[in-house]
Order: sequence, then C-alpha cells, then structure tokens
Amino acid sequence: MIRYLTELSLEHFTEAARNVPYQQIQSGLFFGADVWIRRDDLIDPLLSGNKAYKLIYNLLEARKQGKDTIVTCGGAWSNHIHATAAAGQRFGFKTVGIIRGERPAKLSAMLQDSERFGMELRFVDRSLYRERHQKGFLERVDMCLLDSWFIPEGGANLEGGRGVQLLGKIIGEASPIGFDECWCPCGTGLTLGALTSSLPSSTQPVGVPVLKAEESILAIVKEWGSSGGEIKPPMLISDAQHGGYGKRSEQLDAFQARFEALAGFGLDHVYTAKLAFALEARLKGESKVYHGDHKTRVLLLHTGGLQGRRGLYGA
Repeated sequence: MIRYLTELSLEHFTEAARNVPYQQIQSGLFFGADVWIRRDDLIDPLLSGNKAYKLIYNLLEARKQGKDTIVTCGGAWSNHIHATAAAGQRFGFKTVGIIRGERPAKLSAMLQDSERFGMELRFVDRSLYRERHQKGFLERVDMCLLDSWFIPEGGANLEGGRGVQLLGKIIGEASPIGFDECWCPCGTGLTLGALTSSLPSSTQPVGVPVLKAEESILAIVKEWGSSGGEIKPPMLISDAQHGGYGKRSEQLDAFQARFEALAGFGLDHVYTAKLAFALEARLKGESKVYHGDHKTRVLLLHTGGLQGRRGLYGA
C-alpha cells in the first residue's frame, strides 16, 4: 500500500491519496453530528496536507517542460515554502523561495528546514512583496530565470487547483461513507474553490476563513465556477479568525488542547484548530443537526502544517 510520495508520477500520487485514512471522531467532542476527519497530514511526512495536492501538477508540468528550478514565494512560516523545498530535494529540482521581509538574524524553523532542503532564499522588502500578484513581479525581483517554473504563493494557480480537484474526486470515490458536508480551512480560497467543482453533488462544501478575506475567497470560488466545473455554492463560516491570520485566543488554545487529548492526534493552530473549533461552535449553537432522517455526516479536511507548530514555542 503506497502512502508516502516517493516518486513523481500522477499514478503514484493518486494511489497514495486513495490510501489516506479517514478517522471517525468518537470521543464526545462533537455532539449532534457524525464527524470524520480525512488525515491528509499523513500522506507524507514533508509533503503533507493540501500543499501536496497543490504541488503535484505543478511539479509534473515543470518536469514535462524540462524546467530544473522551481521559484515560489511566501512568508517566514509558510507551509507552501516548506513543502516546495522538500519536494525539490526529493524530486531533483533546484528551488528558490522569495520571502517576505528582510532576512532576520535568526531564521524561523520552517526557513531553516527549507535551506537544509537546498532552497535558495531571496528576501524582498514588504512593499515589493505586495506586488507578487502583479505582472512583472519576477523581473522586479530579478527572478526571471529561463529554466524555472513559477508557483504563486500558496500554490494558487491552475495546476494547484487541478490537484485539489483530484482530492475532491478521490473523496467522492474512496470515502468510507457519503458525507453531507465537507469542511476545509481557507486562506487564499483556492482549496475551497477547487473542491466546490469536484466534490460529489450530494456534499455541501463549507469553508472556514482563517483571516478576514471572505470577499476574495468567494471571488476565487466564482473563478472556478467560470472555468466550466459544476459549482455548488459553498457555505462560509464567519468569525473564526481568533484575531487574524496566525493569531490565537485562549478559547482556541483550550479547545485545541482538549481536542488533541481526546482525539489522539495534533492540529495546527493556523488552520485546522480553527476549522474544528468552528464546527464545535456551530453544533453548540444548534439543538439538532439532522440531514433527512440521520445526523449530518461531516468530513473535516486535515490540511497538514504540523511542522509550523514550532512557531508556538519561539523556534
């Protein structure tokens, strides 16, 4: 049974994705719903969660076009930077990370890992970094390399979306039960947007924004609707930011500690803890959560990122 991503092929990746376990949460954490979690944090120790899906078609296209260097961008604690660097080392690509802000005296644990994986880090000031989505950005940061393949921040391009669509298709084909709802945390909105066009028609996509970006998330979803897929309007859960991106609250910390003690596995504080907290809050606010004649069957997506927990301890 293939679990880890040891070769760069779509067939290998798809088999590994089909073998990702689904874990039913039976510890009394969620009352009123039948809650499962898809453990994509386990698809690979380094290329985990939705980042693996956003990378697979990008890497395949780079290999197809004969590109030997992957260029991407992100912040000091970017899961995407970390995964891209690891993928480059594993599959034989040079990697360059365009990093937001000046180089600090001490790199974050994520960037230390990325350098160990062989990634060249290029730090740019924050004003220039804000232009990363504009035409000509690579020229302005002197990264227009002939043999390079550029992946936008977070893997948010067409190839990244195709990978997430593959995830939605696999959920429909390989899940142990049919789910009424599929919940995922949202940063850029690409994962939610691509899932809405690939989940089974009977499954309602639910997004939990981890920063105040509902309008841009809905715009991304609309873009995927215009790309030709059948789009099911997603439901967005607001007020789940706990102060903003990467921020925490005492309530969130207490919930995360209780969840991990009862469920027996970890969450990351940036995405998946907020995801699970939002579901618990929703269930507490409803006396009954039924779908037809049964409890609502909810799938949570574990999007990985556990290596980022080191930021909680000042690493």
